[in-house]
Amino acid sequence: MRLAIALVLVHAILQPRPAAAQQPNIDFTVSGTSTIRGWTCTVKGATTVTPGSGSAKPAPGFANGVQTATVTVQVKNFQCPEDEMKQHLMDAMKPDKFPEIVYKLDKYEVAGTQTQATGSITIGGVTAPIAFPVSLKTAPDGVQIEGDTRLDMTKFGIEPPVVMLGMLKVGPQIRIAFKGVIPAR
Repeated sequence: MRLAIALVLVHAILQPRPAAAQQPNIDFTVSGTSTIRGWTCTVKGATTVTPGSGSAKPAPGFANGVQTATVTVQVKNFQCPEDEMKQHLMDAMKPDKFPEIVYKLDKYEVAGTQTQATGSITIGGVTAPIAFPVSLKTAPDGVQIEGDTRLDMTKFGIEPPVVMLGMLKVGPQIRIAFKGVIPAR
């Protein structure tokens, strides 16, 4: 029995541990259009960044570059100006089935304070490549990140909401703007 307990403890100690819970540090504004008016919802996302080694390309605020970067957004945390708008968003996004939106950086190219980020984004269980410009600036408490991109929701299997017997139709194109600080390590 003692041997079994010892083996379980050794296994638990040597087993890789999941990353600690991330604190949201990036503010996202998601906006789009409809046949009646424009709309905007907000959400916070959490980043995990692994600074690079000597072989990684330097980036503003990351002298040794970045090996990996992941941004995770909890779908249920979206905030919209009206409860009905949020409900339509939740109906379209299905957070019980697809609780997270995840972006993973594959590579980046630096030109001054602008960085072209290339990676993949998973929304609604569908993963697609994405590239967009990002501004990186050294800040007192880390690296300030800012940028925006556009997406077509239908490419991720998300059907734009249609309500009021079809009088209100949400357009498939959305704009995602983001800004925040990646904490210094």
